[in-house]
Amino acid sequence: MREITTNIKKPALVSKRREQILQAALTLFRKKGYHGTTMRQICEKSKVNRASIYDYFGSKSDILVYIYKKMHYGGGKFDEAFPDVHLSGWKDIEPFLRSIIKTSWNANKYAIQVLNRETIALDKRSMKDVLKIESDYIKWLAENFRKGLGLPSVTRELELIANTMAYFNSFGPMRGWNMRHIDQEEAIDFAVDMLLMKLEKLRLPEKRG
Repeated sequence: MREITTNIKKPALVSKRREQILQAALTLFRKKGYHGTTMRQICEKSKVNRASIYDYFGSKSDILVYIYKKMHYGGGKFDEAFPDVHLSGWKDIEPFLRSIIKTSWNANKYAIQVLNRETIALDKRSMKDVLKIESDYIKWLAENFRKGLGLPSVTRELELIANTMAYFNSFGPMRGWNMRHIDQEEAIDFAVDMLLMKLEKLRLPEKRG
């Protein structure tokens, strides 16, 4: 996966400016769409001048890939994003599921809305980067399910459940408009219970309580 490079030598400044640009782009992509948004508009919204914005992102597609990387915890730093969740047995799976879904529905809500709608606009190179991040994320989920269940290897069923989990991450942000009368915790309980029901069937008989 390509790195989004910069010639700026101050990491703190790069992080700050990229966050400004990211937030401005998210707002504009949600309102106008990816193709309907120009780099000039992103500059105006982020208050980063046009002479320097390319020091932080080489193109508009770089911004969309960066949004995707950030939503997926630095493009692969999954364990760092959830340092308090360690799967050593069945009891750890529920808090693991709940923590990830809650983060997706709250911290990543707007990014998910934009990416579900606009990822198709990416060029082939950027699409390849995005799909690599997604694939790594699914593998990470499946491996953690394996650890929690105590299975010797990742099975096809675990891969399917991991992909279903990724779908549930988008469920709240994409369907929230039709669930305003439902408490978020109730909706998360529903999603977690459905995943646990499938995972329970894969537990080894000697590990069932």
